[in-house]
Amino acid sequence: MAYRIAIASTDGIVVNQHFGHAERFHIIEIDDEKKTYDYIGTRESERVCQGHYHHDSSFDKVINVLSDVHAVLVAKIGQGASQQLESRGLTVYEAPFPIEPLIEKIIKDKLWEVDKWQYPTKN
Repeated sequence: MAYRIAIASTDGIVVNQHFGHAERFHIIEIDDEKKTYDYIGTRESERVCQGHYHHDSSFDKVINVLSDVHAVLVAKIGQGASQQLESRGLTVYEAPFPIEPLIEKIIKDKLWEVDKWQYPTKN
């Protein structure tokens, strides 16, 4: 099976974006049988954080952009935003580190099994 991860990053090298400020997500697909991964592309998204508050419609737009994604890697995320994503089926990780070793660790530890990744649900 293949699993997709959305990564909040400005450079595609380090997870360096707060979820609420991310305007793009880099998508990685993991092949759990081959223990490999590929870069699928970068997706543009609306910022969820509009000043000091979030819009539900912004969450809906981000969920739509990430509709085929199982997990999200961010540098930081607030509890409310994390709960919003998790309630829609996404697994969220705060991981402000270089991307390549993170993906390798996810594969090595089979986090999709440990954390029971699922597809997001639309509200």
